[in-house]
Amino acid sequence: MDYIVKDSSIWKNSQHHSLLNNTTYSIRVGMVREHMFFDDSSETRYVVEVWKNNRLYPMTCVRANSRFGGIFNYEEYTHRGFNPGKTNVSLGNFQFVPGDTVIVAAADGNSREGFILSSINHFGRPERIPANEETAYASEFNGLQKVIAYSGGYTVTFNGTPTNIDKLKEAPTGEDLPLPEYNSTIAGSYYQFDKNGSFTICDNEEQSILVDKPSGKIVIASGSTLLTIDKSAESLSITNKKSTFDSTNEFNISTKKVSIDAQSLVDIKASDIKIDGKIDQKGKVKIDGDTKIKGNVDVTGNFSTTGETLLAGGANPLIYDILLTIGTGNLGAPVISSNIVLKTVQTKAT
Repeated sequence: MDYIVKDSSIWKNSQHHSLLNNTTYSIRVGMVREHMFFDDSSETRYVVEVWKNNRLYPMTCVRANSRFGGIFNYEEYTHRGFNPGKTNVSLGNFQFVPGDTVIVAAADGNSREGFILSSINHFGRPERIPANEETAYASEFNGLQKVIAYSGGYTVTFNGTPTNIDKLKEAPTGEDLPLPEYNSTIAGSYYQFDKNGSFTICDNEEQSILVDKPSGKIVIASGSTLLTIDKSAESLSITNKKSTFDSTNEFNISTKKVSIDAQSLVDIKASDIKIDGKIDQKGKVKIDGDTKIKGNVDVTGNFSTTGETLLAGGANPLIYDILLTIGTGNLGAPVISSNIVLKTVQTKAT
């Protein structure tokens, strides 16, 4: 093929000129080869290869397949072209050419003023919808796939730019074009509405947010960590291995009942701990440090303290009441057996 551009005013090809100058009102199938942006008109024009009378000629077209034509309402997208190469492989072999397959028409029969009316399925790609009878609509653009089922479900899947997209930039070789391939580490994330109105966001691995409309629940999952919000039960539950609350100034809990089941340890560190109410303690208690207790004290079993201990009850300290009750044996020191029950004895000051 001769790729030298000749001056058409000197070397005039009557066949080519007849194709360009003759008026035609036929609607034809073409393949987008390239696009160009003109600064003077701020408009993109596409060169579309069209066959007529077993001859290939280019049509200069603008896209007319936007659904909205207003100033504020619009929809625009680009058409993909291809590299024709230096052989005749691409001529008419639309099945092996990676450009977009379009339907074109000439304005007023002038092939230099063409319009891209619509697109049709590329001859090298099998149709998507017949592969699944449940699919009513399917589209994919630059790795973003949309599917609508007959039942009303809607799914948008993110795959990213195909990793083998550079194959489409190569000149046609007469072989079948490759289907898109994606990076598995980023592909597969999706959001979905099902036929019941539930909504799901998922990374296609182990992280998801489910708004379950029929059951009235919201479930947030990240691996084995689950957060479930139940509208009917008015409850919130968390299943995980570790929970951390980091409140800079204040953390408050207001409820009727608190239950803590620690299999190993409850560790509380604070400069001051205040408990207002009855304490029912079962099991061993070890206190290391100063302890002050006001009120009635019943002790059954071992009572061991380290540090200063002040037990005050009635009008006088409890130790003073014990001395008055059991005497001053053991050289004046009170004798308390390991299983004795200590109770305050009300005394009157003399």
